[in-house]
Amino acid sequence: MLKFNTLSNSQKKCIIALIEANPALKTTGQITLKEVVSITQDLAAKRTAGAPKIGYPNWLFKYNKIERGVYQLPLPTEQDLSDYAQGSVKQPKVKVSKSKAAAATRLEKIIESSPVHTQDVEDFNAILRENGITV
Repeated sequence: MLKFNTLSNSQKKCIIALIEANPALKTTGQITLKEVVSITQDLAAKRTAGAPKIGYPNWLFKYNKIERGVYQLPLPTEQDLSDYAQGSVKQPKVKVSKSKAAAATRLEKIIESSPVHTQDVEDFNAILRENGITV
């Protein structure tokens, strides 16, 4: 059986989203396949409104099967939830190598120094008009 503290961050996010969608799962600790399908589809439908983006938990079905169609959720303790909340608030450090930063700076300089080609557009539009094509 999987334990909450051994799950990856995305798996923890999935478990928390399932529990938030159906708080009764926290007391029973068991979820049916039908509940998983309905919750994941409901969250996917509400994703544009700000619902969490979780994947379908196939990893849960393999290791936490109790009986046919019933699975044990790796429930978090209060300490696990606080650790997860603190970990999710922290912003990851973005490491940009000096060569990538220098390449981006060179690219920006090239773009800024490049001439704007509005005359080509006008010439092309004139050619189209000469051939009877209106723009």
